[in-house]
Amino acid sequence: MSTSSAQEKYERWHMGECVRCGRRASKAANWEGLICRTCYEKAARTYGICPGCGTDRLLPGRRDGIPTCRDCSGITRDFRCARCGIEAHLLGGRLCERCTLHDRLDTLLEDGTGRVSPALIPLHHLLTDMPRPKSGLAWLRSTKVQNLLTALATGAMPLSHEAFHEHPD
Repeated sequence: MSTSSAQEKYERWHMGECVRCGRRASKAANWEGLICRTCYEKAARTYGICPGCGTDRLLPGRRDGIPTCRDCSGITRDFRCARCGIEAHLLGGRLCERCTLHDRLDTLLEDGTGRVSPALIPLHHLLTDMPRPKSGLAWLRSTKVQNLLTALATGAMPLSHEAFHEHPD
């Protein structure tokens, strides 16, 4: 198969016009039609009372342009986190952003004993309870942040104002 033929086949199956925003993009879902990644992520973070069934929950679907729950929209995709059970935008391992953030912090703040450093438990709680866990996950992608947190957790850097002022980053 030629490269151009493979590209055409890919575009035919995976690209199209998003029914929500009208942009040509890769398909993230196919509910009431092709949904792009941006609209999918927005839908997977929309909560409220479903006008169809009256339940207060995630509203990823649309009926007549109004957000509705997955059941009333006929969406078969399950949005429940494999750990906490909340309906949310799911990441790897079918975990919500908050559970993913929790796991990532457990790893970065581990003190060498398999547990979060006792001195950093308040930081762990503060970050896992933040209103937008996606922001915390974005912050943790920085290698500088990862190195700093690991150094604090293992004691390689003291947890003090002086140490922070002397730290180059």
